[in-house]
Amino acid sequence: MVGTTGSLKQELQEYPVAKKKIIGNILFQLFYIYLKTRMVISTYRNSNCRLIKMQDKLKWNAVGLVKKTKLLKNYIEREKQEKESLPAHQKERTAPLSGYLRELNHMLEQMEKIEKIIILKLEKLFHLKFQTPEMIMLALTRPSIRTIFENLNAHFKDDPNRPLSEEELMELASSGDAAVVLALIGDAALDLAIVQTLWDSSLSKTGELTEKRKKLASNENLAIYCDEWGLYSSRLHRLQIIPDEKMKKETVEHVKGTLVESIFGVVYLEFKLKELLRIVPLIQ
Repeated sequence: MVGTTGSLKQELQEYPVAKKKIIGNILFQLFYIYLKTRMVISTYRNSNCRLIKMQDKLKWNAVGLVKKTKLLKNYIEREKQEKESLPAHQKERTAPLSGYLRELNHMLEQMEKIEKIIILKLEKLFHLKFQTPEMIMLALTRPSIRTIFENLNAHFKDDPNRPLSEEELMELASSGDAAVVLALIGDAALDLAIVQTLWDSSLSKTGELTEKRKKLASNENLAIYCDEWGLYSSRLHRLQIIPDEKMKKETVEHVKGTLVESIFGVVYLEFKLKELLRIVPLIQ
């Protein structure tokens, strides 16, 4: 038996070889665990840095959606008035111009609704101030508006005084595509936020976590909040769309769920995951 006095060297010399090996193995395992822990912490920190850098890169410049749409509307109105004032035998067809004006006026009405009602409602609900309010308009823009701006671009093809360049019109035409990307970002960020919100350290609750996440992120659940927040009726889209009564319930819920995901995409881009974590309980 090892004595309670004497140097550590003497005590170790009195230990049987087998015990020395056991102690050596234990010390090696502890050192290995220490190195692995340091490596995990380092990896976590590096991942966070990469995530922050990635979030900083996910930025869009404002395209001036409202200003440019008004510019187009005013130009088409003047063009229509000029053609209507010409003699009958010199008049060109004004029907396409009337169609453009109906579409642009509808879009501007929706933009005003988003600007004066929806954005203020969301800011009050989320307790935050959007840095680029136009992002909310982009989030509510549907791909169908591409046709409007592409037709206008073709209309202005030979007009030397055209109000917007082809590049500017194509940028406006891509607004609906931006909404799709925002929904993609929002969907991924929402999944992560929901998991963190519902996380339970017990392995036995894993299945329960999966089911809760699935329910919260479902189109059926998100559609409820889409209606509460007034998003569906505020979409930026063409006038010629399929009426809701002719669409399947699942299709309408999918559209509504996508709109909510797009809004969450804006929140994530402007305020990062921290604010999204705070907002997630609103859809529980």
